[in-house]
Amino acid sequence: MKENFPIFANNPGLVYLDNAATTQKPQSVINSIVEYYSKFNANVHRGLYPLSDKSTQLYEEARQIVADFIKADTEEVIFVGGTTDGVNAIATGLSKSKLVRQNPIIITSEFEHHSNILPWQGINPSKIYYMKKVEDNVLEYFDNTKYQSNNESPDIITLSYVSNVTGTIFPIKDIANETNSKYKIIDAAQAIGHMPIDVKNLNIDFMVFSGHKMYGPTGIGVIYAKKEILEKMEPFRVGGGMINKVERDNATWASLPTKFEAGTPPISEAIALGEAIKFIKRVGFEYIQKHEQGLLKYLLIRLQEISEISIYHPMDVYASGVVSISIKGVHPHDLAQSLGNNSICVRAGHHCTQILHREILQIPASLRISLAVYNDHEDIDIFIFSLKKIINTFKK
Repeated sequence: MKENFPIFANNPGLVYLDNAATTQKPQSVINSIVEYYSKFNANVHRGLYPLSDKSTQLYEEARQIVADFIKADTEEVIFVGGTTDGVNAIATGLSKSKLVRQNPIIITSEFEHHSNILPWQGINPSKIYYMKKVEDNVLEYFDNTKYQSNNESPDIITLSYVSNVTGTIFPIKDIANETNSKYKIIDAAQAIGHMPIDVKNLNIDFMVFSGHKMYGPTGIGVIYAKKEILEKMEPFRVGGGMINKVERDNATWASLPTKFEAGTPPISEAIALGEAIKFIKRVGFEYIQKHEQGLLKYLLIRLQEISEISIYHPMDVYASGVVSISIKGVHPHDLAQSLGNNSICVRAGHHCTQILHREILQIPASLRISLAVYNDHEDIDIFIFSLKKIINTFKK
């Protein structure tokens, strides 16, 4: 599998275990970017010449590829800069369009990435309720009345599909079916490249994800939203390309999805995202899940060889290949830097989840190992060998 990814040929000995931050890119994705700028570079839409026609064709084909991948309609796929950009856009759009109350009630969880907390704080909610951990990192969500204010139902529930710290996979479909929130929003950044997702089956209103966490380029992400909501929502940004008619004092908007894509879009990035999806489909989710689950089990077994280790990952339930740890007496930053000096890439810190670290894990930082389809048993063996050696050095 590594032969598909030139980063490994160009960096012999690289052990890359920081896939929750970003994945490496297969040659086919890299080639698509080079080919676009070498052969088809032109702005999309309204350019009445062959280069622009070709660029537009490739861009809209990428949208169709994304729509098919998540089982959505093409009008329901909006290209944005990434997951963070997407959550900000949804929060702004719902508030600006007055589709939620002026001071909405919001439900989220203590597991959330800051990008799924801060945008909601920014629309002046009357209350944000944080679901807590119960057993095996499963969220407490069944008693919806607990999250009501003055007998009013919540406006928004917004949750990660998979934790970027513990790898916990949350029961999104059950939560969506149980909740009485007006809008149900899912951050799928850590799920999209590891498991099949059917947005219609999940019964959600919005979903966001990033291309760079699913073997695609940086600078591209997707908002999925139900068509009937997008038709009622005001644009979250305005400018060229997304208008129907501009008057001196007002304007009317273009049809979906153009209405939400002001300015020059991320053309090459969208095309490359389409290629990343083609790569995932060639490999197949059946293989990806079987391979990553096998590696995850092996990683958890090897980690337990280390004394004074704390492992932050559901041990007895199905979860994704993201595991965080801490070692008593050794700071995660020291471990990560020492591993990095040996070409082993992991991540240390609070991983943009300060609430999770402070209130659930009760530590300031952790060391995170995250798996992808190109990782293998040798990567884990090298990591464990080096980790043990480094721990012994720090404890002398």
